[in-house]
Amino acid sequence: MSMEAEPMSSTPTAGGRLLTLTIGPPAAGGTFVARHEGRVVFVRGTAPGETVTARLLDDPEKQADARFWRAEAIDVLEAGVDRVPTIWEESSVDGVGGAEWAHIALPAQRRIASEVMQELLRRAGVTSYPIEQVQVEPAPHDLDGLGSRTRVRFAVDDEGRVGMRGWRSHDVRDAGENPLASPEIRDLRLGEWTAPEGTEAIDAVAPSAGPASVVLIGRDLDPASVVIPESWGDADVSVRTGRGLVPLRGDGLVHERVGERLFSVSATGFWQGHRRAAELLSEVVERTLKAPHGGSAWDLYGGVGLFAATAAQQVGHEGTVITVEGNRRASQLAAENLEDLPQVSTATADVVDWVRARRGGVDVVVLDPPRSGAGAELIGLLAKSVRQRIVYVSCEPSTLARDLALAEKAGWKIVDLRAFDLFPHTHHVESVTVLERA
Repeated sequence: MSMEAEPMSSTPTAGGRLLTLTIGPPAAGGTFVARHEGRVVFVRGTAPGETVTARLLDDPEKQADARFWRAEAIDVLEAGVDRVPTIWEESSVDGVGGAEWAHIALPAQRRIASEVMQELLRRAGVTSYPIEQVQVEPAPHDLDGLGSRTRVRFAVDDEGRVGMRGWRSHDVRDAGENPLASPEIRDLRLGEWTAPEGTEAIDAVAPSAGPASVVLIGRDLDPASVVIPESWGDADVSVRTGRGLVPLRGDGLVHERVGERLFSVSATGFWQGHRRAAELLSEVVERTLKAPHGGSAWDLYGGVGLFAATAAQQVGHEGTVITVEGNRRASQLAAENLEDLPQVSTATADVVDWVRARRGGVDVVVLDPPRSGAGAELIGLLAKSVRQRIVYVSCEPSTLARDLALAEKAGWKIVDLRAFDLFPHTHHVESVTVLERA
């Protein structure tokens, strides 16, 4: 429990009111809990047990009735045992978002993320699995979390300067070398380049097979205004306007290899960001899905077919796999990526609508929903339709906890839950949960 603290300054400063706070436990979202005169303050840039000077992001006079305030630590008066020199100076005070734990030792980050996930499961009322066993694991061979991000979005200001947005801010700030980005992305030196007028953001991708990709994004951006700099080497280049994607060099696709299979992905499409994530998650799903030979499987929120390929190997040519994806382009690419697997068919549809319309059941399901999670209706439908096993891949512990509690109430139990640190130096966690009928 954190201690109450007295304000360092009782009047607002130019950058916001200053408080001296003693920091308590972690909160969901990457901040830590402190208290000031009975009010909860969520503080960024600190760690448990520290005493800090923090600047309020909210105007206390305007937020007098608010249940909580938000603040950012601007000075450490007494460091905690978990603090280390930051691995990314530009993500510190008034810096860019995307590395809110850059000042915390990596083993401590995983301990803190485990505590947060366990608390979310307890609060949701999950009971069928020993919650204390939920521990966030590193990705294989990831020693320091550096250079692991293969997908980075940069922001562009009105002057064409390329950087990243600040934490809870629209301001574009210098991102420096960005040590979390893969070497291929750092080598593009985007921060040294001035983007053409109309550029709102830039997506940089370092796929596992083929050249890097740069996509300039702007609703009214003129592709003819883009002059490709020499520093981009042989990178593919595209422009995404309000009318769609316009490849300038390459075909607007990137290619990812998992095992012996090659997946084509739209340059702006979804793929796991950590260099080892797709291979790791595919291996975990392969071990846990256990689709029966000759049986049936659904791959929901299937993207370009990563988990459908795994399910197809298990059911064999005598079985059936249907992969369902709401994004039309991703669904088209899934069909192309898996065209050598006749047991797989694709459906472009809203997942909940599609499952609701099914008649009959299915042996196993793997689902990988967005951060909003599966939700009550889908969990209820799957609880009735699935005969053997549900494998739930999640990127958001809070919605996962909610959905697991719903599944338990519908007569299912958790038989395995593994969590992975695939977003080092941030609070984000990826997990794979296996459910069977109770």
